[in-house]
Amino acid sequence: MRALLIALPLLLTATVAAKASSDEAWAELNRTVTARCAKASQLKSPQLSDPVQFDDTLGKVAVLVRGVFPQKAMKGARGSMLCIYDKASGKVWIDEAPGWSVSTK
Repeated sequence: MRALLIALPLLLTATVAAKASSDEAWAELNRTVTARCAKASQLKSPQLSDPVQFDDTLGKVAVLVRGVFPQKAMKGARGSMLCIYDKASGKVWIDEAPGWSVSTK
């Protein structure tokens, strides 16, 4: 009985950790990051780089977004925006990244 009480929390922890790092969990995170970054960029026809997953101690994901500036005064100029996504809060920071480019597949 004592062994069961010790083993049960370990088993539950292992199950949660396995689910959190499953391929589907990573895919869902990537979908969330790319959708949030594309929207935050406000660029038309956004193209996004593959997400760059930083170490869990930092808890951030970076994506480069390239597209067309929506302002009429920009006359269809293309631009790049660097997007940082916080995994814990879901907050997004975005800033122009001139000179950076996105390699599309």
